[in-house]
Amino acid sequence: MKFIILLRKGYTKPFSTNLRNAGRLDVLHQVAISTFFISKGIRRNNSLDAFLYGPGDPPLHMQIDGKSLYDVRTDEETWKDIINNILSGKTHPGISIKKEGIESYLKNLKERIFVLREDGENIQNYEIKENDIFLLGDHIGLPIKLENYAIKRGAIKLSIGKVPYLAYQVVTIINYIFDKNGASRNS
Repeated sequence: MKFIILLRKGYTKPFSTNLRNAGRLDVLHQVAISTFFISKGIRRNNSLDAFLYGPGDPPLHMQIDGKSLYDVRTDEETWKDIINNILSGKTHPGISIKKEGIESYLKNLKERIFVLREDGENIQNYEIKENDIFLLGDHIGLPIKLENYAIKRGAIKLSIGKVPYLAYQVVTIINYIFDKNGASRNS
């Protein structure tokens, strides 16, 4: 599965502060952990696309691919170092970055896209498939303009419930539903 997150304040330049103070890049860390990590393994079939729009040189598109992601741990300090290295132009296995906005990326996608909203259709009405894409907002949420853009392109508003969960919790719940329904995973 693919998860896409918009980080409206996420720094697009190297930083010396913690992830939270770097435009809430702690949300990226939390979502990455939920996207990829399971006990004693990594979900190799998942990917994460983060769009950073904060100070520096926005927008930036950070792609994290579970198939080639290595040399990572779950702690925040490791991810701070990795993100800083990527923003500095260095490389890390399974992570790349390029200058690209979220709308131009979305227009090229052909797979089924779900926009996560509390008022969307119940997730239980859908069979979650391995090639599905889930569009998430950060601590601020998705702009209505972006939601409408995605919906005009065929995205489906989807809800995991009326409770406004944190982004990383949404990812965990979607992975749980996918796993519960008997989908096989490479770890």
